[in-house]
Amino acid sequence: MRRMVAVLVLGVVAACHSVPFRVEVEHGGPAGRLRLVAAPGARINARLKPALELTDGTVLRFDSPRLTADSAYYADAPTTEGALPEEAHRGVVRASVCPREEKICRSYAVAVRW
Repeated sequence: MRRMVAVLVLGVVAACHSVPFRVEVEHGGPAGRLRLVAAPGARINARLKPALELTDGTVLRFDSPRLTADSAYYADAPTTEGALPEEAHRGVVRASVCPREEKICRSYAVAVRW
């Protein structure tokens, strides 16, 4: 049985901008699936794949097979899967995102815990 869990955003490193995405976690046994969901109008950069850096040094990369026509952005929310032991339920999500109505992408580093 899988269940969705809210992710607590602990901090943001972005030049005074709100975070234009959220992280969703789906648990199912020892593995979990994380999904980056862009805010309305925002686009997640597919050329610089987002990553979750866990406190133990593990890095999980987000990806999706569906991209925009120019292959620059994800057409679907990118996901990553991995073994997520209890002690690894904390980390930093790094993503390059073009906020709504902006033509450039910004880098975001968001500390998360779930």
